[in-house]
Amino acid sequence: MQIARRSLTVTSAACVLALATSPAFAARPTPTGADADSTRSAYHLSGWAVLPAETFVPGSEESGAFTGNPAAPFPGQPVQGFSAVHAVGDGSYLVMSDNGFGARTNSQDFQLRVHHIRPDLVSGEVELLDGGFVLSDPDAHVGWSLWRADRVLTGWDFDIESMQIATDGTFWFGDEFGPYLLHTDAQGRLLEAPIPTPGVQAPQNAQLVGEPNLLGSKGFEGMAIAPNGQHLYPMLEGATAEDKAAGLAADLRIYDVRLHPATGAAFTGEFVRYRMESAAHALGDAIAINAHQLLIIERDSKQGAEASFKRVYLVDLRDRDRDGYVDKQLLVDLMDVPNPELLGTGTDPFTFPYFTIEDVEILDADTIAVLNDNNYPAAGGRGPGVQDVNEFLTIDLAEPLAVDHRLLPGMP
Repeated sequence: MQIARRSLTVTSAACVLALATSPAFAARPTPTGADADSTRSAYHLSGWAVLPAETFVPGSEESGAFTGNPAAPFPGQPVQGFSAVHAVGDGSYLVMSDNGFGARTNSQDFQLRVHHIRPDLVSGEVELLDGGFVLSDPDAHVGWSLWRADRVLTGWDFDIESMQIATDGTFWFGDEFGPYLLHTDAQGRLLEAPIPTPGVQAPQNAQLVGEPNLLGSKGFEGMAIAPNGQHLYPMLEGATAEDKAAGLAADLRIYDVRLHPATGAAFTGEFVRYRMESAAHALGDAIAINAHQLLIIERDSKQGAEASFKRVYLVDLRDRDRDGYVDKQLLVDLMDVPNPELLGTGTDPFTFPYFTIEDVEILDADTIAVLNDNNYPAAGGRGPGVQDVNEFLTIDLAEPLAVDHRLLPGMP
C-alpha cells in the first residue's frame, strides 16, 4: 500500500485579517540562549497564528438562517470549519470547510468551499487570499435533488471532511453523508457522480437501502493519496455496525480506492484497521508521509477544561507485529506541547483543547502544521463563553520524519 499527495500552485491576492485581540494570545518572539537550546531536545510549538471567528468571505451570501441562533443570519459565509488543509508551497494553504453549522438540517445556506489563506507566524495574523472556490454540480452528476436550483453544493447536500489533490490537478473530497467520494476540477465543479462506499451507508445517504450501518458524522474524516497517484486511502471516523457487533467498536477502516485514468475510481474491496485508544474517541485527520506511514489525529470529543486526549500518531500500514492492525506510536500530545517561546496563549506547555482538531499537514521532515475546526459560532475551547477561533500551529518535531520528497509542499 502506497500513499502520498501532490501540491498545487494558486494565484493569490491578499485581504488582511486582523489578529485576535485577546490578551491570551501572543506573537512570536525570537528564542535566545537556553530557550533556543531547549527547542532542539523535544517536539515544541514553533509557530502560531489565528483567524478570528468573525471572518466572512467578502461579498458572499448571508448564512445561518436555519441555525436558530439569535445572531443569524450572519453577514456572509464564515471562513471556518476547517477539516482539511493542503500546503501550497509558497507559505499559503488551501483549507476546506466542512458542511457548515454541524448538521444537515441547519446548513442549507452554507456553501461548501475551499479557502486560500496565508498565516504569518511572526505577527500572528492570517490573510484570506484569492484562489478559493465553491463546490458545484453544473453538469448534474448528482442523481438526486440538491438544495439550490443553481446546483451550488451546500451543507444540506454533503458533509465534506477530507481533501486530496490528484496528480492531474483535480480534487478528491471525502464525505460523511454517504459516505461518498466526490471528484471535482480545480474550480470545484463535480466531474462525475458521487462514488458510494460498498457495504457502508450512513443515515443521511441519499441512496439509502435498508438500515444504515454507520452512524451520522462518522464517514470519511481523513484521506490520503498514493505517491504515484494511483490510490486513495479514505478513512472512516467511526466503526461500522458489523465491526461493533464483532466487538471491534474501537476499530476504524482505511479503504483502498484505485484511481485509473481510463476506468476512473473504484474501491478495491480491501481495507486495513486502525484501533483507537478508546471506542469513545474519534478520528481528526489522516495524511501520508511516505509509501507506508501516515499521520493520524485521534481525539476525544471534549473541549476546554474537560479535554484530555488530542494526539497525533505516527502510523505504519505494514502491521509489523502482525496483530491485524496498523502500528501506531505517539508523535505529539497536543494537550502537552512544550512552548519555550511562549507563543499563542503564552503558557508552557501549550494546550490545544478544542472539541474538534481536524487538520494536520507536513511542511518538511522536521515540521508539521495543525489546525482546529472552530465550529462557528461555537464557544468554550479556550474557556467558558470564549468564542472559538481558527488557530494555526506549527510544531517542530524531536526527530525528522521519513517524508517522501513528493509530499513536500511545492513539489510536482
